[in-house]
Amino acid sequence: MKRSIGFFMAAMVLFASCSNEEEPMPQQSEKPTLPPEASMAPDMSMFEEEGDEGARVMAISNWAYAAINVGVYSSILYSHLAVPVTAFKATIGTEAVFDEDAGLWVWEKAFDVEGKGTYDIRLTANVQDQNVNWMGYISGEGMVDNFVWFTGTSDMTGEAGYWELYESPESASVWLSNSWEYDKETGNGATTFTVEKEGDNLGSSITYRIDDTMEMDRNIVITNTDLDSEIYVDWSRSDKFGQVKSESHFESDTYFCWDASLQNTSCE
Repeated sequence: MKRSIGFFMAAMVLFASCSNEEEPMPQQSEKPTLPPEASMAPDMSMFEEEGDEGARVMAISNWAYAAINVGVYSSILYSHLAVPVTAFKATIGTEAVFDEDAGLWVWEKAFDVEGKGTYDIRLTANVQDQNVNWMGYISGEGMVDNFVWFTGTSDMTGEAGYWELYESPESASVWLSNSWEYDKETGNGATTFTVEKEGDNLGSSITYRIDDTMEMDRNIVITNTDLDSEIYVDWSRSDKFGQVKSESHFESDTYFCWDASLQNTSCE
C-alpha cells in the first residue's frame, strides 16, 4: 500500500512538471514601429492663425472659408478629443519595453493637456504575424482610470493602418475613425477621418494629404454628407499661399486663391 502511494505521488510530481513545461512565457516579438504623428494628429495649424471663428467670418476671404470648414474637424481632434490625440503624440520618441507576462510591447508617458490637466498613457502593441493591434489606456483627471480612449491596427512598419477614437469615459462610443497610409522614407501619404458620432456630420470625412513633390505640398478634401458637397483645399506649408474650391459655396468649379499674407489673390 505504501509503495502504491509512493508511485502515485511520483506520478503527480511528474504530471505537474510536464504541465509547467507546457506553459512557457510568451516569446518576445519584433518591436513594431509606431505609426507617424500625422496618422492621428495631422498639422492643420495653417488655419488657426487668424484667431477665433468669428474673426474668420469677418475676414470674408478665401483663406477664411477654408479655415472655417477645416476648423470643424480640427476642433474635434484638438479640442474635443485633445486627450487621446495628445496622448498618442506623447508616446512618439518614447522607448518601448516588452511586458513578458502579457506578451505586449508597451509605451508609457505622462503628459499635460492645456485646460484639462495631467494624464498618463499606456500604449500597448500586440503583434500578430505582420499585424499590430494597438490599445491606448489613459488615466488621469476626472477619475479617468485606464480608459481605452483609442484603438487601432497597423502593419509592422507603421506605414498603413487605422485608428478609432472614442468620445469620452462618460460616452464610450467611437467619434472618429480613420485610415492612413504613409511612406516612411519620404513622409508622403494621407489620413482620412470619418465622423462616426450621431448628428448632422455623421458619415462626413476629411482627407489630409502630404506630397512634398508639389509646390502646394498639403491638401485637404472635405466631404459633407449633410450638404452633399465637397471642398478642396491646397496650400504650401512653408510659404502659406493656397487655394480652395467649393462649387456649392462659390457657385463655380474653379479654385479661389490666397497669398502668403492670407489675402485674396488671383489664381495664376
